Amino acid sequence: MQEHYFAERGIAYRTNNFKPERRTLVFVHGLSGSLSAWYPFEKLFEEKYNLITLDLRGHGFSARPNKSGYAMAQFVEDIRALLTHLHIERSTMISHSFGTLVAMEYARTYPATLEHSIFLAPAYAVHTFRATRLLTNLAAALAILPLRMRAFGRTNYAPFNPTPDYGVRRIGTDLLNMGLRSYVRCMRVIFARDYTADWQDVSTPVLIIHGNKDSIVPVSHAQALAKALSQARLVEIKGANHILVLNNIEEVAGEIEKFVQQ
Repeated sequence: MQEHYFAERGIAYRTNNFKPERRTLVFVHGLSGSLSAWYPFEKLFEEKYNLITLDLRGHGFSARPNKSGYAMAQFVEDIRALLTHLHIERSTMISHSFGTLVAMEYARTYPATLEHSIFLAPAYAVHTFRATRLLTNLAAALAILPLRMRAFGRTNYAPFNPTPDYGVRRIGTDLLNMGLRSYVRCMRVIFARDYTADWQDVSTPVLIIHGNKDSIVPVSHAQALAKALSQARLVEIKGANHILVLNNIEEVAGEIEKFVQQ
């Protein structure tokens, strides 16, 4: 895998050596994470597919825009501009948690560019989490948020495998690498509006993978999403929590490959 920086959008990303005969997989990480969450998947898939992993704006080595730079449409256009830059006409998009909101909006906006959409622990119907929304808006008003304790970067997740949903050390490391200001601004994107009805506009074949022990977004949300989407298949991983991209790599990768090869 090679490191790149797309200066036009301020997006850091990685690719393998593309081959025209192979399908392309695009990986979109969750809130406060980075493309480093996908390192194990890169190793598993780099000889089979063309791979693109990226740091969303405000994460990893990508740029930290000002307050107005955090809007759902801008996250979507970052990915579209990057894929256009790389001459990728069609791909499968694999996303986790907050990243599923971005991938859902991308699928609604650019359906012709996607072969499949794969949502891991999707952030479906999260507008109902009123306490989290209130705390997010309160934090955004605090003057201490601009403080930065160290340089922005990516978390090495190897020491945090396995990890609980609310693993203090993992979350603390992520926040140090991301910065509190960027974190809160991204959190506000989640609650900017109720996205629930928008999911029904996704027209690609959909795979939903969710842990039945997820304590952040309960599995009932994934079950409701699967019913709302006509072309969706739901896989529930027994004993898995919200952080299945770190804890259930082999199972998740196996389900991805089965779905992509259909």
